[in-house]
Amino acid sequence: MIMKRFSLILGVALTTVFASCSLDEEYDTAEDTSKMSTSSLLVQSITATSERGATVVTDQYTYNGSKLVKITSSDGREVVFTYGGDLIIRKDFYVNNVLNSKEFFQYNRQYQLTNYRRENSSGTTTYNAIYTNNSDGTVVVKGYSGSSTSPSSQIVNRKVFTAGIRVNKIENYTVQNGTPVTEVLNYSYDSKNSPFKNITGFDKLAYYDITANSNYNNVQSVSSGTTVVESAEYAYNGANYPLSANKGSVTFDYVY
Repeated sequence: MIMKRFSLILGVALTTVFASCSLDEEYDTAEDTSKMSTSSLLVQSITATSERGATVVTDQYTYNGSKLVKITSSDGREVVFTYGGDLIIRKDFYVNNVLNSKEFFQYNRQYQLTNYRRENSSGTTTYNAIYTNNSDGTVVVKGYSGSSTSPSSQIVNRKVFTAGIRVNKIENYTVQNGTPVTEVLNYSYDSKNSPFKNITGFDKLAYYDITANSNYNNVQSVSSGTTVVESAEYAYNGANYPLSANKGSVTFDYVY
Protein backbone atom coordinates (compact mmCIF):
# COMPACT_ATOMS: atom_id res chain seq x y z
CA MET A 1 0.00 0.00 0.00
CA ILE A 2 1.28 3.46 -0.87
CA MET A 3 1.92 5.41 2.32
CA LYS A 4 1.01 9.04 2.75
CA ARG A 5 3.69 10.89 0.79
CA PHE A 6 3.70 14.57 1.64
CA SER A 7 1.76 17.33 3.25
CA LEU A 8 1.24 20.87 1.99
CA ILE A 9 0.01 21.95 5.39
CA LEU A 10 1.41 21.04 8.79
CA GLY A 11 -0.85 18.13 9.60
CA VAL A 12 -2.09 17.34 13.05
CA ALA A 13 -0.85 13.75 13.34
CA LEU A 14 -2.47 12.50 16.50
CA THR A 15 0.34 11.76 18.86
CA THR A 16 4.27 12.86 22.09
CA VAL A 17 5.67 13.40 27.10
CA PHE A 18 7.43 16.13 28.69
CA ALA A 19 10.95 16.53 27.38
CA SER A 20 13.48 16.06 30.11
CA CYS A 21 15.07 19.09 31.76
CA SER A 22 18.49 17.76 30.79
CA LEU A 23 17.60 17.79 27.08
CA ASP A 24 16.23 21.30 27.30
CA GLU A 25 19.32 22.52 29.12
CA GLU A 26 21.65 20.74 26.70
CA TYR A 27 20.30 22.62 23.69
CA ASP A 28 19.17 25.84 25.37
CA THR A 29 20.37 29.01 23.70
CA ALA A 30 19.09 32.58 23.78
CA GLU A 31 16.63 33.63 21.11
CA ASP A 32 18.22 36.08 18.69
CA THR A 33 15.44 37.83 16.83
CA SER A 34 17.96 40.18 15.22
CA LYS A 35 18.66 37.42 12.68
CA MET A 36 15.21 37.97 11.21
CA SER A 37 15.15 40.20 8.15
CA THR A 38 12.18 41.77 6.42
CA SER A 39 12.51 39.16 3.66
CA SER A 40 12.28 36.24 6.12
CA LEU A 41 8.58 35.65 5.76
CA LEU A 42 6.66 33.52 8.23
CA VAL A 43 3.36 31.97 7.24
CA GLN A 44 0.55 33.38 9.40
CA SER A 45 -2.35 31.24 8.23
CA ILE A 46 -3.16 28.43 5.82
CA THR A 47 -6.69 27.79 4.60
CA ALA A 48 -7.57 24.42 3.10
CA THR A 49 -10.67 24.34 0.91
CA SER A 50 -12.04 21.10 -0.44
CA GLU A 51 -13.51 20.80 -3.91
CA ARG A 52 -16.51 23.11 -4.41
CA GLY A 53 -15.93 24.55 -0.93
CA ALA A 54 -17.66 21.76 0.95
CA THR A 55 -15.09 21.98 3.75
CA VAL A 56 -12.98 24.98 4.74
CA VAL A 57 -10.39 24.76 7.54
CA THR A 58 -8.03 27.59 8.51
CA ASP A 59 -4.87 27.08 10.55
CA GLN A 60 -3.53 30.14 12.41
CA TYR A 61 0.21 30.21 13.26
CA THR A 62 1.50 31.93 16.43
CA TYR A 63 5.21 32.71 16.88
CA ASN A 64 7.79 33.89 19.37
CA GLY A 65 10.30 35.47 17.02
CA SER A 66 10.81 32.77 14.39
CA LYS A 67 9.89 29.95 16.76
CA LEU A 68 6.45 28.43 16.29
CA VAL A 69 4.39 28.54 19.49
CA LYS A 70 1.21 26.89 18.26
CA ILE A 71 -1.08 26.15 15.34
CA THR A 72 -4.78 26.72 16.00
CA SER A 73 -7.30 25.25 13.56
CA SER A 74 -10.85 26.42 12.96
CA ASP A 75 -12.10 22.83 13.36
CA GLY A 76 -11.08 22.67 17.03
CA ARG A 77 -7.57 21.20 16.71
CA GLU A 78 -4.46 22.79 18.20
CA VAL A 79 -0.76 21.89 18.18
CA VAL A 80 1.54 23.40 20.83
CA PHE A 81 5.31 23.38 20.23
CA THR A 82 8.13 23.18 22.81
CA TYR A 83 11.73 24.10 21.95
CA GLY A 84 15.06 23.23 23.49
CA GLY A 85 17.24 26.03 22.17
CA ASP A 86 16.55 26.09 18.42
CA LEU A 87 15.31 22.50 18.25
CA ILE A 88 11.70 21.34 18.40
CA ILE A 89 11.61 18.74 21.18
CA ARG A 90 7.88 18.31 21.78
CA LYS A 91 4.48 18.74 20.13
CA ASP A 92 1.19 18.50 22.05
CA PHE A 93 -2.02 17.85 20.13
CA TYR A 94 -5.42 19.01 21.37
CA VAL A 95 -8.93 18.46 20.06
CA ASN A 96 -11.53 20.89 21.39
CA ASN A 97 -9.11 21.90 24.20
CA VAL A 98 -8.63 18.28 25.32
CA LEU A 99 -5.15 16.76 25.12
CA ASN A 100 -5.21 14.00 22.51
CA SER A 101 -1.58 12.97 22.05
CA LYS A 102 2.06 14.02 22.30
CA GLU A 103 5.21 13.72 20.20
CA PHE A 104 8.83 13.90 21.38
CA PHE A 105 12.06 14.44 19.44
CA GLN A 106 15.69 13.82 20.42
CA TYR A 107 18.80 14.90 18.53
CA ASN A 108 22.53 14.18 18.49
CA ARG A 109 25.36 16.72 18.81
CA GLN A 110 25.16 17.40 15.08
CA TYR A 111 21.50 18.40 15.56
CA GLN A 112 20.29 15.36 13.62
CA LEU A 113 17.11 13.60 14.69
CA THR A 114 17.90 10.32 16.47
CA ASN A 115 14.69 9.35 18.29
CA TYR A 116 10.98 10.04 17.90
CA ARG A 117 8.18 8.96 20.24
CA ARG A 118 4.39 9.25 20.21
CA GLU A 119 2.22 8.96 23.30
CA ASN A 120 -1.51 9.00 23.86
CA SER A 121 -3.14 11.39 26.32
CA SER A 122 -2.58 9.01 29.25
CA GLY A 123 1.19 8.85 28.62
CA THR A 124 1.34 5.40 27.02
CA THR A 125 3.87 5.15 24.18
CA THR A 126 2.08 4.05 21.01
CA TYR A 127 5.02 4.32 18.59
CA ASN A 128 8.74 4.99 18.70
CA ALA A 129 11.40 5.28 16.01
CA ILE A 130 15.18 5.18 15.92
CA TYR A 131 17.13 7.04 13.21
CA THR A 132 20.62 6.08 12.08
CA ASN A 133 22.24 9.02 10.27
CA ASN A 134 24.80 7.72 7.77
CA SER A 135 27.79 9.62 6.39
CA ASP A 136 26.38 9.42 2.84
CA GLY A 137 23.33 11.48 3.83
CA THR A 138 20.91 8.58 4.08
CA VAL A 139 18.87 7.89 7.21
CA VAL A 140 17.78 4.40 8.24
CA VAL A 141 14.47 4.41 10.13
CA LYS A 142 13.35 1.58 12.39
CA GLY A 143 9.87 2.08 13.86
CA TYR A 144 8.22 0.05 16.60
CA SER A 145 4.73 -0.34 17.96
CA GLY A 146 4.58 0.73 21.58
CA SER A 147 7.68 1.35 23.68
CA SER A 148 9.56 -1.84 22.81
CA THR A 149 12.35 -2.03 20.23
CA SER A 150 12.23 -5.80 19.87
CA PRO A 151 12.11 -7.36 16.36
CA SER A 152 8.59 -8.62 17.01
CA SER A 153 7.28 -5.08 17.52
CA GLN A 154 8.96 -3.53 14.46
CA ILE A 155 6.42 -2.12 12.00
CA VAL A 156 8.58 0.32 10.00
CA ASN A 157 11.78 -0.32 8.07
CA ARG A 158 12.78 2.53 5.74
CA LYS A 159 15.74 4.33 4.24
CA VAL A 160 15.45 8.05 3.56
CA PHE A 161 17.72 9.63 0.93
CA THR A 162 18.44 13.31 1.43
CA ALA A 163 20.14 16.13 -0.42
CA GLY A 164 20.89 18.81 2.12
CA ILE A 165 17.64 19.28 4.04
CA ARG A 166 15.41 17.90 1.27
CA VAL A 167 14.14 14.33 1.08
CA ASN A 168 14.62 13.07 -2.48
CA LYS A 169 13.68 9.42 -2.07
CA ILE A 170 12.21 7.01 0.45
CA GLU A 171 12.59 3.25 0.26
CA ASN A 172 10.01 1.39 2.32
CA TYR A 173 10.87 -2.26 3.04
CA THR A 174 8.08 -4.74 3.78
CA VAL A 175 7.41 -8.46 3.53
CA GLN A 176 4.31 -9.55 1.62
CA ASN A 177 3.32 -13.21 1.61
CA GLY A 178 6.83 -14.10 2.74
CA THR A 179 8.52 -12.13 -0.05
CA PRO A 180 10.61 -8.99 0.58
CA VAL A 181 9.14 -5.97 -1.20
CA THR A 182 10.71 -2.53 -1.65
CA GLU A 183 8.44 0.44 -2.34
CA VAL A 184 10.35 3.42 -3.75
CA LEU A 185 8.94 6.94 -3.62
CA ASN A 186 10.73 9.77 -5.44
CA TYR A 187 10.10 13.41 -4.54
CA SER A 188 10.50 16.37 -6.88
CA TYR A 189 10.54 20.03 -5.79
CA ASP A 190 10.24 23.50 -7.21
CA SER A 191 13.04 26.06 -6.77
CA LYS A 192 10.91 28.46 -4.71
CA ASN A 193 10.55 29.04 -0.96
CA SER A 194 8.52 26.78 1.30
CA PRO A 195 6.01 28.56 3.58
CA PHE A 196 7.83 26.87 6.49
CA LYS A 197 11.36 27.77 5.39
CA ASN A 198 12.01 30.40 8.08
CA ILE A 199 10.43 28.59 11.05
CA THR A 200 13.17 27.72 13.53
CA GLY A 201 13.83 24.00 13.83
CA PHE A 202 11.73 22.83 10.89
CA ASP A 203 14.78 22.05 8.77
CA LYS A 204 15.69 19.32 11.29
CA LEU A 205 12.34 17.60 10.74
CA ALA A 206 12.33 17.24 6.96
CA TYR A 207 11.40 13.63 7.65
CA TYR A 208 10.34 12.03 10.92
CA ASP A 209 7.18 9.98 10.49
CA ILE A 210 5.63 8.96 7.16
CA THR A 211 5.73 12.34 5.48
CA ALA A 212 8.46 14.29 3.70
CA ASN A 213 7.91 17.85 4.87
CA SER A 214 8.57 20.74 2.52
CA ASN A 215 10.87 22.74 4.77
CA TYR A 216 12.94 24.55 2.14
CA ASN A 217 11.36 24.16 -1.29
CA ASN A 218 7.88 22.91 -2.16
CA VAL A 219 7.09 19.32 -3.12
CA GLN A 220 5.71 19.25 -6.65
CA SER A 221 5.22 15.52 -7.12
CA VAL A 222 5.70 12.10 -5.60
CA SER A 223 6.21 9.19 -7.96
CA SER A 224 6.38 5.44 -7.59
CA GLY A 225 8.25 4.09 -10.59
CA THR A 226 6.79 5.87 -13.60
CA THR A 227 3.50 6.62 -11.85
CA VAL A 228 2.87 10.03 -10.26
CA VAL A 229 0.90 9.26 -7.11
CA GLU A 230 0.55 12.82 -5.84
CA SER A 231 1.18 16.24 -7.36
CA ALA A 232 0.70 19.92 -6.59
CA GLU A 233 0.62 23.19 -8.53
CA TYR A 234 1.57 26.52 -6.95
CA ALA A 235 1.04 30.24 -7.46
CA TYR A 236 3.72 32.46 -5.90
CA ASN A 237 4.09 35.97 -4.54
CA GLY A 238 6.86 38.41 -5.48
CA ALA A 239 9.19 36.89 -2.88
CA ASN A 240 8.73 33.41 -4.39
CA TYR A 241 6.66 32.00 -1.55
CA PRO A 242 3.42 30.14 -2.36
CA LEU A 243 0.23 32.13 -2.28
CA SER A 244 -1.80 29.05 -3.14
CA ALA A 245 -1.36 25.37 -3.87
CA ASN A 246 -3.68 23.02 -5.69
CA LYS A 247 -3.35 19.40 -4.61
CA GLY A 248 -6.01 17.22 -6.17
CA SER A 249 -9.39 18.16 -4.75
CA VAL A 250 -7.98 20.50 -2.08
CA THR A 251 -6.71 24.07 -2.49
CA PHE A 252 -4.43 25.70 0.08
CA ASP A 253 -4.17 29.50 0.49
CA TYR A 254 -1.25 31.06 2.39
CA VAL A 255 -1.09 34.38 4.23
CA TYR A 256 2.26 35.82 5.47
